[in-house]
Amino acid sequence: MEIIITVLIVASAGAILYRNLKRKAQGKCECGSCNSKCPKYEERD
Repeated sequence: MEIIITVLIVASAGAILYRNLKRKAQGKCECGSCNSKCPKYEERD
């Protein structure tokens, strides 16, 4: 049971990292929700 939970946590973390790296490579905001506190938002102004 612990192995299944560990695999799910690692898979979730990997998916999040992959998504963030993909967004960053495309020049998009990688911070989950682009708001005024996001560094990419400040660069656009």
